[in-house]
Amino acid sequence: MVTGASSGLGRRLALDLAAAGSVVTAVARSDVSDTGAWTALLAEVAKTRGRVDILVNNAATDPGIRLAEMTMDDVRRTFEVNFFAAVAGTLAVLPGMIDRGAGIVVNVSSDGGRLPSPGPGIYPASKAALSAFTESVSFRVARRGVRMHVVYPAWMPTAMGRDAIGRGLRAPPRLTRRTGEEVARLILARMGGRTVDISASRLIDAAAVFRVTLPRTYHFFRRTW
Repeated sequence: MVTGASSGLGRRLALDLAAAGSVVTAVARSDVSDTGAWTALLAEVAKTRGRVDILVNNAATDPGIRLAEMTMDDVRRTFEVNFFAAVAGTLAVLPGMIDRGAGIVVNVSSDGGRLPSPGPGIYPASKAALSAFTESVSFRVARRGVRMHVVYPAWMPTAMGRDAIGRGLRAPPRLTRRTGEEVARLILARMGGRTVDISASRLIDAAAVFRVTLPRTYHFFRRTW
């Protein structure tokens, strides 16, 4: 199962998984915003196809608003897609995976979730929550044969990424840019392994270390970036 598969990384992952021999069910972002309908779909797929071996929670939305314009409705809508849908999907497939002693859940986060940039904060907050959920659950299920992964894909020229640049986000350094094809290959190569994090940029990894070791210096530069 791959969510957010109508374009961008989700579409690439769905195609690559199918090419590798998987039977893929691909759903759009709009299909997961209603968690009740989304989990019902997962149950139906598990019933008709026997099981869900791999779940990729890739669907995401960014309200693209200024802090002064933000409402709680914006927060709820963003978390509904970026966090609650992924959690609901994960909880729906985990019992079957644990019973079989095998399964993979890939939750696509954002580098903004670990290194948030100046802004209204809704999108990075939703992704930070997703990262924490994934890592926490991974400790419980790894010994049962289920692998949980959180993906930090760097910046990709998807519609969402281009929209962010159009709203005034500075163009990221060249070494932190990745194509959907590159990130999809990385995910397929590493999922199922013992490492929870799948990060597409070593430079961003280094920035995360910099943030922890020299927080005052990091935040000074981050405020002016």
